[in-house]
Amino acid sequence: MTHHHKYPAGTVIVGLGTKCGLFLLTSQDRVTWNIEATSLSKGRIFSAIFDQRNGCRLFAAENGDFFGSFIRYSDDFGQSWQEPRQGIQFPPQSDLKLQNIWTIVPGRTTEPDVVYAGVDPASLWMSTDQGETWEPNPALLSHPSRSQWGPGAGGLCLHTIIADPTRPSRMWIGISAVGCMRTDDGGRSWVFANKNTRAGFLPDPYPEFGQCIHRLVQHPTQPDVLYQQNHCGIYKSLNAGEDWIDIQHNLPSEFGFPIALDPHHPETLFVVVEDPEGRHNSGTHFTVYRTENAGEQWTPQTHGLPEGQGVRMGVLRHALCTDSLNPCGVYAGTKTGQLFASNDRGENWQLIADFLPPIYSVTATVLL
Repeated sequence: MTHHHKYPAGTVIVGLGTKCGLFLLTSQDRVTWNIEATSLSKGRIFSAIFDQRNGCRLFAAENGDFFGSFIRYSDDFGQSWQEPRQGIQFPPQSDLKLQNIWTIVPGRTTEPDVVYAGVDPASLWMSTDQGETWEPNPALLSHPSRSQWGPGAGGLCLHTIIADPTRPSRMWIGISAVGCMRTDDGGRSWVFANKNTRAGFLPDPYPEFGQCIHRLVQHPTQPDVLYQQNHCGIYKSLNAGEDWIDIQHNLPSEFGFPIALDPHHPETLFVVVEDPEGRHNSGTHFTVYRTENAGEQWTPQTHGLPEGQGVRMGVLRHALCTDSLNPCGVYAGTKTGQLFASNDRGENWQLIADFLPPIYSVTATVLL
């Protein structure tokens, strides 16, 4: 058990990556919240995550319009920040140039010094020394189909990384607009895992690759079960991505960005779907949808969420998450700077932060 001088064990910390820096919200009871700005206060923060495998290190992906993109880390809850000795930069002779860092993900508990990152242009990076030095995965960089990959609206971004906790050689990644890819040999080769997921914007709606996957999550106790929110629907796989089953069912739109699950009841999932043109709530009520049977039926969870003709809220791919408590907390950050939270699996919601910059990412951590 690690003792934190700044916050006691059991504190819930919600990290908010925004258009203008990183904020931390803390609570002891998930009813009353305190918010503070970290000293990372200028760049666009696409990802921020606490890694508690070695103390409590906070990683953040900072993207700037003029000075570039950087991984930062803090060992004092965001009061001060350090940069890796060797960050994420393509070599000068490469024809690739770093555009944005999209996600940072701690490795497996069995590899406590490993950290992963996904960037635009789509590439997977790994650190084996707690984020001090970074190297790209060469097999993905040289994938035979790479010249045919096309970007989504947000760029050619590798935004999701899932390292299978039960098979050290297996990992999934999500790339917009390429789709889901999997390695079964520790990253030495990669295959597409998109069968039966639709790309309705292409002449062939079911290509081998070219799907615009928006977010991917893994079942915590059945590692071959995956769920994804896609540009064209919601899907689940029962066989590690070999093929996918459409579970959109009664949702009012096939378009949306985020998906999250209840770690204690992993057939319970949460999504936000949107009007595909305006990219905001479908209808006049901002809604988080919940399924308790792995997508067979979805129910709108709206108690405490805003409604009205002027409500136009959207949630980006990394801005919906759950915590590890039971009942799980659910957190949804909007492009208009509001953070809504539920401490009862989405039954009831409260506004816990407002007047923030647009929110890009939301992560919830319970301190050990």
